[in-house]
Amino acid sequence: MDDALLDWAPSPVEGDKVLYLFDGGVLPEMLQAEISLQQSEIKSYAFHPVDAVEDLTIPRLARRVRAAAVARGAGTVAYLEHGQPPE
Repeated sequence: MDDALLDWAPSPVEGDKVLYLFDGGVLPEMLQAEISLQQSEIKSYAFHPVDAVEDLTIPRLARRVRAAAVARGAGTVAYLEHGQPPE
């Protein structure tokens, strides 16, 4: 499981969760043109640089995306607890 992130998110209210984030690689423009959205579920999509993640989502999700990008650069898997590296 290269280029992935696992995050354990315990919650007494919702129950424990394990979240996974995978690097899907680069989607060539030719394939991007073939994307067909189901309008009742998704109205649009976009690709953004990792540096923009804090402006696009909530902090706990941004931490996960950043950690996944670091793991990708190191060629490893990241393990987090609640979006943070374990102590």
